[in-house]
Amino acid sequence: MTVEKKIKGRKRHIITDTNGLVLGCYVGAGSENDRDGVKLALRNMVWKYSEVRKMWADMGYEGKELKMSIDEEFKIDLEIIKRPRSGCWVRKDTPVELLPRIEGGFKVQRRRWVVERTFGWLGRNRRLSKEYDLLCSSTENNIYMSLNRLLLRRFFPPN
Repeated sequence: MTVEKKIKGRKRHIITDTNGLVLGCYVGAGSENDRDGVKLALRNMVWKYSEVRKMWADMGYEGKELKMSIDEEFKIDLEIIKRPRSGCWVRKDTPVELLPRIEGGFKVQRRRWVVERTFGWLGRNRRLSKEYDLLCSSTENNIYMSLNRLLLRRFFPPN
């Protein structure tokens, strides 16, 4: 028996290339699990881009079962990009030389912000800034249309 959370809204799963251009997407209910959504997004992508062999994801998609199923079904190697450690709990009486060394400050992690940048590009479109559409498929189509608009403006800028 599967128990779903009662969360309103929608989740958008997008798969991008290293430049942030959308290869595949899936829009589903907010109560769906992230691991199920990424499989559906991969199914939407694979029939167009079958040569993809490597995929980077954040920690929301972590799990051995998901990694094995993506490897078996799509022949894609899934690598989880983890956040750098920012702090830890230690006992009061721990000697200073045994404390872990953690560098402070912000550091850009490779492959971590590509999808977030794409969501920022998509959020500039009025139809995608909020969920105006009744159907999830309409939102998916609007994602593809807004990306086409972005590419047209990038390659043929208005005078």
